[in-house]
Amino acid sequence: MSAGIPKKFEGTNVANDFEIPSCGVEDIDRALFKLFDDRLDFSVEVDGTSKKVPVVFAAGERFALTRRSANFRDVNNTLILPIISIERGTIDYTPDLGGYGTPIATRDQIDYTVRRRLDSSDRDYQNIVNKKRLKNQSNVSTRGNFGNKSEFPGLQAKPGTIASRRNGTGLSFINGSPTDLFNPDLGNNIFEIITIPYPEFIMIEYDVTFWTQYMQNMNKLLESMLVQFDGQEKAFQIITSGGYELVAYFQGQFSADTNFNDYTDSERVIKYNFKIKVPGFIIAPKIEGLPNPYRRFLSAPQIEFGMKQVGTQVSSTSAKGPSQNDVDKFILSDVENEGFTSEDSVQRGRRGVRVLETIKDPFSGDKSSKYVKILTRNQRSGETVASSRIVVDLETINDTDTE
Repeated sequence: MSAGIPKKFEGTNVANDFEIPSCGVEDIDRALFKLFDDRLDFSVEVDGTSKKVPVVFAAGERFALTRRSANFRDVNNTLILPIISIERGTIDYTPDLGGYGTPIATRDQIDYTVRRRLDSSDRDYQNIVNKKRLKNQSNVSTRGNFGNKSEFPGLQAKPGTIASRRNGTGLSFINGSPTDLFNPDLGNNIFEIITIPYPEFIMIEYDVTFWTQYMQNMNKLLESMLVQFDGQEKAFQIITSGGYELVAYFQGQFSADTNFNDYTDSERVIKYNFKIKVPGFIIAPKIEGLPNPYRRFLSAPQIEFGMKQVGTQVSSTSAKGPSQNDVDKFILSDVENEGFTSEDSVQRGRRGVRVLETIKDPFSGDKSSKYVKILTRNQRSGETVASSRIVVDLETINDTDTE
């Protein structure tokens, strides 16, 4: 049976002690606004004095913000020029991203790993594995801390000490070198892995307008922007307040809009308009109503080598033949197995063999025999034991030094 499709914000293993800067639509807006307002130098000469051109981010109606601010209009409510306005346009969330598609935009991945660090429980775990082969400490696992030597390597730890039957450095007869006590030795550790939902990639288009009263001022604004491009690309690098680096791509042409043909007493206005596209992403947004996006997992891989003994007849499931094909396997199901020739594939906890088990009826005393699959206990996957009375573990060795 399928485990189901993972969902964002699924699970209760929330990492409450971890946080990264978020990035969203507003962060991209602010980064582009900061490019024009702080980084790029837009100045014009007014009455012999160099004056910085103000920048405004228009929301909704163009210059809606300027109408509410006395800094951009005079006492007669006339717009003070020059000025630069930025207005957000369309938001594209398709895989193409408006022609700036990225190879990871449609990646089949639910979460994104942002941190891998040692878990707080790793300190206790290191006392058990004793990587440095410390021999004379009661708080680490050593061969000398066993109180009962009747069974190799020993049974029962002495009072106030730690002992482990793991076949690792704690059972070694070789003393550790004092010179490597402070050297990092990562590998056999308990790691905490923190993930967040995979970013949602978007492309935002902006409409930027230069407003002046004089063509000379407009020429200076356009020239100033053209000579400040980053490298050979007609683009600028922008950085959000959280430190995420994005690229603002200019679309390559300026559209003029003037009222030179209007011979009335209206204010003379020169406008040049151009568009900018900024591919970005939404990651770890802080939105009321959404759960904490951070999830934590613990990882401590081990390799187990073991030998088992079965006290009955064993039959391989890979053998083909009518006697081992369950023709009634799907008699009460709509599922069919085309070309069925043997048992289904071996899953975790199952062995590729079947054993002959004799079952006694407690009422009639009659005995019957049948082949059953072998299941072994796996606490992590929640599996149970079948035929445990005929399957005996002879030896199990854990190799914890996997890295």
